[in-house]
Amino acid sequence: MNEQLNNQLPLKDLESVGLYKEGAITMDRENINALKRGNMTDLVELKNVKGNDGFEIEALEARLSVVDENGENKLRIDPVYKDVQKHPLLSDKEHEQLVSGEVANIKKEVVDKDGNAASEIIEFDNLTNQFLSYDPRKLKIPVAINDENLSPEKKRKLREGEVITLSDGTEVQYRTADKNGLRSNRNALVLSLLLDGGLSYLLVTGISRLMGKQSAEEQSYSKGYLTALKEVEKQLERKQQKFPNDKSIANELNVVKHEFSNASAMSPAQLDTLSFKDADDVKNEKNVNDPDHGRNNPVGEDEHDIENSRGRGR
Repeated sequence: MNEQLNNQLPLKDLESVGLYKEGAITMDRENINALKRGNMTDLVELKNVKGNDGFEIEALEARLSVVDENGENKLRIDPVYKDVQKHPLLSDKEHEQLVSGEVANIKKEVVDKDGNAASEIIEFDNLTNQFLSYDPRKLKIPVAINDENLSPEKKRKLREGEVITLSDGTEVQYRTADKNGLRSNRNALVLSLLLDGGLSYLLVTGISRLMGKQSAEEQSYSKGYLTALKEVEKQLERKQQKFPNDKSIANELNVVKHEFSNASAMSPAQLDTLSFKDADDVKNEKNVNDPDHGRNNPVGEDEHDIENSRGRGR
């Protein structure tokens, strides 16, 4: 586990702000996973932050993310701003719509640095009081959600921040400002990802509700979700056989079993009869990876391509 973290996260940067001590990262597991997946953390307290001009801040609340700088993973610090700054691409009305939460994002047509027509998706982060944006072309997304393959059109919509609806009524929206990188009318989803030519499964829990929506679907469990959850369980059981001393895998298995227990509408016998494909039999599949071993990214396929997986360009 620690070796995998060493390969992915900028530990020297984390140490410089008091978040890496004696070989351990002093953040909760959810925030560590957010960094590994290329997302932003919650607000965390940093200690003795030194600026480029030599000044030092004793304590600072900020959100963290990992970005690529010339092929090297570096820690990005987004502090809380007192006042909202104007965004050059937004009209006054659009500014107010985002800040008030009336809309989740706004798409703008721009010209990239190579002179090509491109799009920019702009959001507002109310934790840091600033606008965030990303290039949808750089966003890498799951091939399936809750065991349902995404069509090219659904993939396009997800990249561009639109809400997509699965056949079971599940609604999903990509959001760069959220720790999980997604919002939904369900509080948990299973993402299917292609990594190194193999299919991998990631259980994402604690997902925030879609902006401006109330839904009875949030606490319900679809058959597709439960089917995909079984794949997560099988994946982790295989990992546990390979790494029997890794307590993090046992913890993840407990989370999966807890999710099954929450599906009170289905009896244990019904859960056991759910049909699901064995991940080892998936065509062209080479391996199934465990999220805790640094191979899963809910919006990316390459663990070393953290900036591209998020596509954020603030």
